[in-house]
Amino acid sequence: MADSSEESPDLPVGVLREVTLRIPGEHFFCETIPLPAQAKEEDFYEIAQLALSEERFSPYPVDQLAWGFHASLEAEKMLLFACPFSKLRQLGWQNLEMFRRVFPSFVSLFGKEFEVPTVAFLIHEDTLTAASFEAGVGVPDFVFSLPIEMEDEESVEQARGKLLSLMDLERYEVSPDILVTGEVSRMKDGFFHFEHQWLEGKDPTLELEQETTISGASLWDVDLRPPPYKFYERKRRRQARMRWKGVLGWTLGMAALIILFLGVKIAEVKLDDKKTVAQRMAAEVPLVIESQKLLEKLKQNKLGGIDPFGALGRVAVHRGGSGDQPALWFTKAHFESRNEITLEGSAQTVEAVNTFVEKLKLNEVAEVLKDGKKSAAGKTTFDLELELIELQAKPEAEKAELETSEEESEPG
Repeated sequence: MADSSEESPDLPVGVLREVTLRIPGEHFFCETIPLPAQAKEEDFYEIAQLALSEERFSPYPVDQLAWGFHASLEAEKMLLFACPFSKLRQLGWQNLEMFRRVFPSFVSLFGKEFEVPTVAFLIHEDTLTAASFEAGVGVPDFVFSLPIEMEDEESVEQARGKLLSLMDLERYEVSPDILVTGEVSRMKDGFFHFEHQWLEGKDPTLELEQETTISGASLWDVDLRPPPYKFYERKRRRQARMRWKGVLGWTLGMAALIILFLGVKIAEVKLDDKKTVAQRMAAEVPLVIESQKLLEKLKQNKLGGIDPFGALGRVAVHRGGSGDQPALWFTKAHFESRNEITLEGSAQTVEAVNTFVEKLKLNEVAEVLKDGKKSAAGKTTFDLELELIELQAKPEAEKAELETSEEESEPG
């Protein structure tokens, strides 16, 4: 958050709305008053206005003053500070409603607490402020400010001496160093964070970290602009935050709906994919069933009917030739019954067909019912009708003897 004590710069209103203006403390008269018995926080503004209307405090009407207060029910006292608007205009500070916040330069001392009664010093730009605090109390008893030349050590020391002369040094201890203001930032919880550092930073008894945290609500009490304006501005900002939260909520809601919509669409796509897979699988089911039926039929043929693979295997071993180049090959096989088979095919030569037929007879594989051969243009074809000879089952004793001999012949 920007921070300035200079005269109102020639900047766009939008930029000024983000500037926190801190007006030098030497332009304010300050006084601490006791709070009435049974006072409540909601009474603070009325108590402050009644005090400011007294002539002993200010010769100006309250509505002509830029004023604020810092109070505590626990401390039972209130610090009042004010400056005439006419003086601020003469100094160049006008149109204060354009700024984000408007404070006296010593605002960051509010809320400071010390273990013993202490006079604390604060420098903000070219203003030195002295404030006296009772032990454990965040509302100062006295606040005085003087202008200085920040880069001139003698100027700072002279102003410090003058301010100390206004304090009861028998009642308060004096801080050995001077706080210098730093950045102001607004935190997420609505509190404002005021940074400080020590001017010299050499005293080992002083903590290096010197920060002050003040709530946003308390800072409206410190703001120097008129109460009606502050009431309106607080309401406007509160409504703006609500609108922003509403827009944010609407945006998040729309984002959630979009995400939900995309999720549904993705689910639909996945469902469509599953449906497509299911449809494809359903289309393949009849093929699988037909394949299973074919395998079952072949199995049944082998058990009690036609055994095409076994029958062709008995015949094919007698074709002759080499494994990758047989003397003849089959192009068609048709089973009329379990043992009746018609074979059509081609051969390298007529002799290859004759040799094949002789081997079938010689090895008692089949009887040849038809032996048809043709040879033309260097190509030989054949058409054979065969009746397979049933294989004779070996007697059980012969099978047992054969199995025993096979077991004995296996390597140990």
